[in-house]
Amino acid sequence: MLVRTTVALLLGTSAALAAPEANREALRQYCTGDYLSFCSEFAADTPEVKACFKQNKAKLTPNCRAAIASYTKAQKRG
Repeated sequence: MLVRTTVALLLGTSAALAAPEANREALRQYCTGDYLSFCSEFAADTPEVKACFKQNKAKLTPNCRAAIASYTKAQKRG
């Protein structure tokens, strides 16, 4: 559930389901703490969560930022 929630909150459920497993795992591993620290007041898979991550981009851990960039790049290729 936490994997799906973290991925969904970043990029939406349908996009998350199409993501390669390695990219989804990286998001779960590296961004769950950032979600809990900065955006947990918002429900998963909402525009508010996406906006929250964008608003807090400078505060996100380097590993989370890298995981988001990798995931986004993979989505554009797919």
